[in-house]
Amino acid sequence: MPTFIFLAITFTTSWTVWILMNTYGLYGSMLYMAVSAMLMFTPLLATLATHIIFKTPMMSLSFSPKLRGNIGKYLIAWLSPCILSILGALVYFLIWRDHFQVFLLEEALLSTPFTIQTYSILMFIAALFGAFINMFFALGEEIGWRGFLYPRLSSRIGKTKAYILTGIIWGLWHTPINIMGYNYGIGYPGYPVSGIIAMCLFCTIIGAWLSYLSDSCNSIWPAALFHGGVNASGSFGIMFLSPDTPYILGPALSGIIPSLIAGVVLLLLKKEKTHA
Repeated sequence: MPTFIFLAITFTTSWTVWILMNTYGLYGSMLYMAVSAMLMFTPLLATLATHIIFKTPMMSLSFSPKLRGNIGKYLIAWLSPCILSILGALVYFLIWRDHFQVFLLEEALLSTPFTIQTYSILMFIAALFGAFINMFFALGEEIGWRGFLYPRLSSRIGKTKAYILTGIIWGLWHTPINIMGYNYGIGYPGYPVSGIIAMCLFCTIIGAWLSYLSDSCNSIWPAALFHGGVNASGSFGIMFLSPDTPYILGPALSGIIPSLIAGVVLLLLKKEKTHA
């Protein structure tokens, strides 16, 4: 029952607000983006409400950073989103080389003193430090998804199935903004169903990263930092994408190809840790 109430509050609150904003044509406005950022706290509010109603623990993970002995994990949580975003984009553009274009980026930089190379480096640095700013918004989600929902599911169905089910739920939570084109636009084959499926795939793989790092440290903060990094750097590759190209396959981290690359890297990381 606590899990059901948590999901009911999270989905009802967020979907109602998003659907109302979509209906009144607010998508793309500053108000829409600001409200959507605030809606990242709905899983936290649902966790708090469930805690008050059922006297359940707020979350199984510690709110303490637990830095001692875990600096390496925190470095992974901080740096991995940027590295995965760049790696995923590189693989995507190696497969579809004709999709790579810098013309629009060059036009945007005409009135600035920056070269494309300098601008790319600055964006990389901004994304690294943006992870810490975004971390506090991501914390609202992570307390709910990784701190409350994933442990409850894991204790009942095991870690692997909990990774998958939590990822699907998290992906479906994004449906109202995905339908409006937030992650993949609207001009891709199979819209909007294929976009919803792609988002569930992305959230399952990234959610596995988040759960793995937080479980390793027994703290919610690695997940919040990684999540903040994804929000800061995940769309890096889009800057080099040719116009009018569907981006459900990539090059953004939420695309299918970069998502799968991130999954492979996580499997290799876990395998190396197992054999260490």
